[in-house]
Amino acid sequence: MIVQAIRLTGVMALVAGATIAVPAQQPDNAGPNRRLEGDWVRIDVDGAGSFGGLTSKFTPAVLTPEAAARGRGGGGRGGAGRGGPAPGASTTPNRAGVAYIAVAMPCSNPAGRGNGALLLNPDSGGVHFIEQKDEIIFAGERGGVRHIYMDGRPHPSHWTPTPAGHSVGRRDGDALVVETVGMTAGAVVAGGMRTPETKLIERFEISADGGRLTITYTWDDPKIYQRPHTYQIFMERVPAGSYALEEWCDASDPVEQQSIVPPKQLE
Repeated sequence: MIVQAIRLTGVMALVAGATIAVPAQQPDNAGPNRRLEGDWVRIDVDGAGSFGGLTSKFTPAVLTPEAAARGRGGGGRGGAGRGGPAPGASTTPNRAGVAYIAVAMPCSNPAGRGNGALLLNPDSGGVHFIEQKDEIIFAGERGGVRHIYMDGRPHPSHWTPTPAGHSVGRRDGDALVVETVGMTAGAVVAGGMRTPETKLIERFEISADGGRLTITYTWDDPKIYQRPHTYQIFMERVPAGSYALEEWCDASDPVEQQSIVPPKQLE
């Protein structure tokens, strides 16, 4: 996936959220370089060269027999968490000399992206954090906003599941620990699954120089996993002075459906 690989090298590091101007309150126990506030892009630390390759070294989820059977029967969605080929897309390789269409449905994501689904596992688009005393806003270049409540509130006793679920956070030294429940059923990276009862713990840790963000994911649900399903992703802070390009993926734009192979030029 050449388009994704290019994005991973930082071409799309200029995120839409970079223009948001909201006063931020410095958390009392976070060092100046350990704050999430600002713009970040996911990086390819293993040199996979494509978005799909980023998960190739993750330890696969160990499912319970019941969950594995449910997944094989179509009642769950395992796999890499990307949803597989787009509906109607052919998986048969083209014959030699026939160009592929690189982007058939750009920015196509599961329904509910506007509720923050994409940000449970950030993709190659940039993300933006705004920190306040009682709440952290986690917004994405490609849509979706998560609200991480820091005021000590519990999860609600009655909650209609949403793609992003309900998130509460706390500080653990310089790290941010976020617990999320109440997500809609769906796929989890590296062969996992989730239901509204599944608990996700995310640990956000920033390097001493403030330039690298490590997010550790732990999915816990005894009905699905024989042991908690854990993996990490890595992000890099966007340099100061970067700005958002006035560009947006639009599936109706013919330019977004061009082949990666230049067409033959006719005189």
